[in-house]
Amino acid sequence: MLNVTITPHREFLPADSPEQKLFIMLKLRPTQEVSSSRPPTTFAFVIDTSGSMYEIVVGQFERTGNKYTQDGKEYEQVKGGQSKIDIVIQSLLRLVGSGKLNENDRIALVQFADKASTLIGLTPATQVNQLEAAIAKLHDFSGGTNMGLGMNQALKVLSGQNMSSRRALIFTDGETFDEEECRELAEQFGKNNISITALGVGDYKEDLLLYLSDATAGRCYHVDPENPNAVSIENLPDVILKEYGRAQQEVITNLALTVKTVKGVTLSRIMRAYPEQAEFSLNQEPYPMGNIEANDETVFILEFNVESRPATRARIAQLGLTYDVPGQNRRGELQPQNLIVEFVSGQGGAAQVDQEVMDYVQQCNIVQLVNQATRLAEQDPQRSEELLETARRMTVRIGNDELAASLNGAQEELRKTRKISAGTRKTVKMGAKGKTVKMSGDINEEFSEEQIRKISGT
Repeated sequence: MLNVTITPHREFLPADSPEQKLFIMLKLRPTQEVSSSRPPTTFAFVIDTSGSMYEIVVGQFERTGNKYTQDGKEYEQVKGGQSKIDIVIQSLLRLVGSGKLNENDRIALVQFADKASTLIGLTPATQVNQLEAAIAKLHDFSGGTNMGLGMNQALKVLSGQNMSSRRALIFTDGETFDEEECRELAEQFGKNNISITALGVGDYKEDLLLYLSDATAGRCYHVDPENPNAVSIENLPDVILKEYGRAQQEVITNLALTVKTVKGVTLSRIMRAYPEQAEFSLNQEPYPMGNIEANDETVFILEFNVESRPATRARIAQLGLTYDVPGQNRRGELQPQNLIVEFVSGQGGAAQVDQEVMDYVQQCNIVQLVNQATRLAEQDPQRSEELLETARRMTVRIGNDELAASLNGAQEELRKTRKISAGTRKTVKMGAKGKTVKMSGDINEEFSEEQIRKISGT
């Protein structure tokens, strides 16, 4: 049901050496039979309805000169144009009217401001009239921003919906008052293997949305009407359609990894490297690792710390997987696989590196470089620019043109202003976590593993 390959970045490690790193690539691909199945989907839309969502962001509008205060903020009243909430409503209406969903696709709608409510529970997507009526109610709310209340409602809706592709899509435009609760709830989503797709526009905290996506094997987007390297809010309907389409392709769900290491070996990181990046918590075993789409590979990188050993051939860990195949209403597993490494004297055999594994490791390390560069931008703009240039060079060699363009924009802004604006910072951080380039061969003039890790501080 699931084809699995396990590849170390080195088959040989130097003997009698101080603690060293071993990267293991797990490459998973559903069989053709499983890829042809169609999973039921359960999708909860969690929509910010706070006062700031009524800000006009698209279209021609006429200023009235009148000011008004809503939820503690002052706004100018205008005529015409479309607000954020208008575009969200338009996007959801387009989805339910697209004809791309069937009775096995169920949708729930949750709103949150300083209170939250479930406007409609999980409902077959074919019941268009009921869904459209619930979507229209999004205009009826206002208030502050307490995203955790909405997340809690969505968790209740989606929990217990087994043998389906489950996802919550959160759209928000501001800083929430209950960030810690959101992080705790994200852990619950992750334990239940419910992915979160997070979309942010405006003054939200990107580190929170990145955490939500990482903790749940999801993904995140920065929506910016003015930044060409971000998602345009006018394209929000296409993004939502795409996300639902991807959920329909998740033929393997509830993927969980078990790792048992021997003495002197520890697991330090689990990362999804392709098709998008995510880094998973090590707080719970078996480790939830999200879902697998049909007709493509999904690549994970495991990072181990290995203490010094004499020259020998040894088993350092066992790996096992469990998963669901919702389209066939079946459970599957990969029996425990021994991870064998040979420790050799001298550096001859140990110098041989699997380039494909390291190419994915490099793409994961680009995220570390970008995060470090954005943190340093105001205190040390010169060092920040150096890190961005390193990340850009690596990105160009890998062939990720979209991310390279985003990094070029950040570098140009840093040179001109000696800082990186909030919008640009969000764009490059989320862009680095986004679409990964699929690797299959060598890349010329690569940085060495040691150089990358030294630069990125990982």
